[in-house]
Amino acid sequence: MIFCPYAASMEISVTGTTVYMSGPVVGGECDKLKQIISTSPINLVVLSNSNGGVANTGYCIGETIRKHKISTSIEGFCLSSCSRMWLGGVTRKLDGDDSTVGLHGNYKNSGHLIDESTARLRAWIPRFAPGVDVELMNRWTELFYNKQMMYFYNKRAALCLNGRNDCSNIRGKNVFNAGLATQ
Repeated sequence: MIFCPYAASMEISVTGTTVYMSGPVVGGECDKLKQIISTSPINLVVLSNSNGGVANTGYCIGETIRKHKISTSIEGFCLSSCSRMWLGGVTRKLDGDDSTVGLHGNYKNSGHLIDESTARLRAWIPRFAPGVDVELMNRWTELFYNKQMMYFYNKRAALCLNGRNDCSNIRGKNVFNAGLATQ
């Protein structure tokens, strides 16, 4: 059997003025997006079905999207470093009631929180989502294990401490009043 290291990389395609990005964030995607933006007028990045991946790539893509005043949308799920990409949008939305953005801190390969990364993330998020609910942000950025996540939907939010098996709703919260989505 032959191992192909690129088999699980993020799929990136362009249709008109929209870039579609789906799958794991493995690194290199930011350079690909910059190349696309340099050759085509892009006004929307649609993110779908990504469990995240390389944190620095998520930051880079989010910053690139914002620099070029591009909007973002999620179809399906966009978790972890993918959320940084989505937060870069000048306008941000979840497409449909089942679409979700999942946020947590940055983690070592062991799955444990990188303590020194929390300050960077807490400074970065309000630059891109100035109305973010700081109390919620502080909670999700200090989740100790990478399987722990705060999920936001159009109509609700949930804190999951053991994958999606051990979740509790966050009363009265959703992607809008948490200061994350703009539309």
